[in-house]
Amino acid sequence: MGKVVLTWNPFDIMDRGPLIDVCVMNSADVLKSWREDGLECPEPVKMKALLDTGASITAISKTYANYCRLRQTGEGSKITAIGAEHLCWEHAGAISFPGTNLRSFDSIRIRSVVFEKEPFYAVLIGRDILRNWTLVFDGRSRSVTITD
Repeated sequence: MGKVVLTWNPFDIMDRGPLIDVCVMNSADVLKSWREDGLECPEPVKMKALLDTGASITAISKTYANYCRLRQTGEGSKITAIGAEHLCWEHAGAISFPGTNLRSFDSIRIRSVVFEKEPFYAVLIGRDILRNWTLVFDGRSRSVTITD
């Protein structure tokens, strides 16, 4: 069982929210197929992700999805965020949490969307992943504990 404690200060309006390091990449079967065909596979890059209990799905910035060469499985779907609809693309991918002992997720659906003016994180971890964890948001201790 994995467990990690993140720092989060709900009393500081400048706090970015509960952030965790992630690596997003193609699923193991896609990477294996590419390697067998002699194709280049980009190395995973560690990025910041926001735990977003208001998001039903996990989303990645379109720029990061392109850099990771995530296998695109669809396009043109829409999501609603911050009161507006946003065009997004669908990908099959994997996500891991470096520096923690949380289990990785392989072969999951990830949507990419243009993150406008968001310099602090490149991924939103939505309820599709959060539902697999026990989350404790403890405002008084300024922490978030994740147990899987």
